[in-house]
Amino acid sequence: MSSPLWMCLEPGCQEVRLLLSEPAVGTVLKARLCSPADPRAVARLLTALAGWYGRPLHAVLAADAPDVRSHPDRWALALGDASEPDVRVEWIARPLARRRDRFLAGLGDFTTARRRLHHASTGQP
Repeated sequence: MSSPLWMCLEPGCQEVRLLLSEPAVGTVLKARLCSPADPRAVARLLTALAGWYGRPLHAVLAADAPDVRSHPDRWALALGDASEPDVRVEWIARPLARRRDRFLAGLGDFTTARRRLHHASTGQP
């Protein structure tokens, strides 16, 4: 099985911002599209991109985006049709700011390790 594509969907009130990343390549598509007129269009787009690249696609929806908070039922319907075996969608909200753990602070700086994990999971430097 090949490494999956990663896509982020950020719905706004007027538009949806998309970012598609291919492992070991990085960002391959950035787009600002108007909100979909047909709710099934979102699932079709995800399925089409997975087919275009011949890879599974993992999409994350910004669950804390204004349009998703205002109309969660619409987005659940839109993404509920993404039932293709090669498409997986997760609703993700940004975590709240965490307090620093002073116990682990003495272990040093792990910036390089974080960058490697980010690169391994997204393909972006």
